[in-house]
Amino acid sequence: MQPNLTFEQIQRWSSGITAAVGATLPEEISAHFTAGACHLTASDQVYIGLYLRESASITIYERDADNWNRDYDTRKYRQDPFFRRFAGTRQDFLLPLSALDGGDFHTSAYYRDFYEPSGSFDEITGVFNFDRNAAGFVTYLRRRGARPFGAEELALAEATADATRLVLERLWRQWRPAGDNALSLARLSMRERQVALLLIDGGCAKTISRDLSISPGTVRNHIKTVYRKLGLHSQVELMAAARDGDLSYPSLP
Repeated sequence: MQPNLTFEQIQRWSSGITAAVGATLPEEISAHFTAGACHLTASDQVYIGLYLRESASITIYERDADNWNRDYDTRKYRQDPFFRRFAGTRQDFLLPLSALDGGDFHTSAYYRDFYEPSGSFDEITGVFNFDRNAAGFVTYLRRRGARPFGAEELALAEATADATRLVLERLWRQWRPAGDNALSLARLSMRERQVALLLIDGGCAKTISRDLSISPGTVRNHIKTVYRKLGLHSQVELMAAARDGDLSYPSLP
């Protein structure tokens, strides 16, 4: 089936891809790509991120994670039929949910505990392998009240798969640490690096707020982002990584 696209859809998709490939921060890559992709496929939401065989899933949000989706990257992803397919094969795939529903999806724990409460109704997900441990994923999602994805939307996702892979490869290069195991502050924005360095020096939200002349709430948001980008969970872990030489320090712009 040949997709029927408007000029506006093509323009927004092309602009999103161009901006995403040129972006340096994972959140910027996500914001630019998902804006164009939502419009292209008439999706209620588009997510991109990384599936990793040796650690938790990573969804890259342009803003804070959705309230209903906070558990996905830490626990629920293991029950996701798309992740299970990724874990069981090294082949790329792009499939509608119906292709993985053997008739038991709506009675599964994943549907009961996560999918249905989220308001999700239908999806198309593509997974693109980078190496033996990692793949990028894109999920086009529709919520309850929308019609199911059809052959035209699947054809659009397939027709744009090469461009999607390019964006996900960009995301992987920008997200992953320098070297195989090192934690790099290069993955942080300039402000986030400033916050990280002050945390390493023993600062707290109140003192960092004063030092950088920003609100404590903004500092706390930056701290959460620093921990998430570095795969850490606390100031103690950040200070230990710095003490043990596990952090690389780029020069601040």
